[in-house]
Amino acid sequence: MKKWVQWVLLVAMLISPLTMANMETQDQMKQIYFAGGCFWGTEHMMAQVPGVTDVVSGYANGTLDNPTYERVLRGDTGHRETVRVTYDPNLMDAEALIRLFYATIDPTVKDQQGNDRGTQYQTGIYYADEETGKIAEKVTAEEREKHDAFHVEVLPLTAFWEAEEYHQDYLIKNPGGYCHLGPADFELARNLTKTEARVAEYRRIDAATAKDMMDKGGVVIVDVRTPGEFDAGHVEGAINLPLDKIETDASKVLADKDATILLYCRSGSRSRAAGMMMVSMGYTGIYDFGGVISWPYGLVK
Repeated sequence: MKKWVQWVLLVAMLISPLTMANMETQDQMKQIYFAGGCFWGTEHMMAQVPGVTDVVSGYANGTLDNPTYERVLRGDTGHRETVRVTYDPNLMDAEALIRLFYATIDPTVKDQQGNDRGTQYQTGIYYADEETGKIAEKVTAEEREKHDAFHVEVLPLTAFWEAEEYHQDYLIKNPGGYCHLGPADFELARNLTKTEARVAEYRRIDAATAKDMMDKGGVVIVDVRTPGEFDAGHVEGAINLPLDKIETDASKVLADKDATILLYCRSGSRSRAAGMMMVSMGYTGIYDFGGVISWPYGLVK
């Protein structure tokens, strides 16, 4: 065999495993799309998150194929200035990225962020897979409860067109360029960590702690007494799921096993039993405030 053939085969043997490993790594990457106003700042921020491997500015959804910046500026195409964020799920996760997004936008305004106004600056989260969509909906539901007005889209991605080259890495190319985000936002991005894995465990809390959690929002209050006891007087906003129905109905009524769930009964015995049962079913956000014979914050019938 000629030497050059032997060299080609040797190089191929050395390169192939590396190439295959790189391809497998690329297949493991995940993506999520954020519209946070002007894409220059959102791109620059997301690029600084540990575990993010690529960020691209572009135009999401809309009614035209391959839109130009000038065409999108007219405000009648339905496109949003959006960044595609590719990340390594071993190092970062969708929930952490979504919470960073909400920490750095104003969700109470429509078609605007900072000094930028127009339909292309409408805020939104767009997803290409069901799992990411569920996470986006969950975190958004929590954020929505914090505001009287709320204008953030959470939608499936229907199209994404990469923006012109001069928009990519804009703030690196133009360090003095306009940006509605600031140093504090970029610092948040640099220090972002992956969301800790949730553990199914039972937690006992007192009435004051339960009331504080209710006031902050984002909780589900579950009264595990009988329907008759529930109708006679219950904590405002509570739903009734009797103890003897937990095993059969909990997964139907409380589909999100990572939701924050506050359990109640007057004596505390049934709420504890319900809590232990739900922990065994994989619920991670169980808090038991049962045992408050007389709820001091008022009951409704």
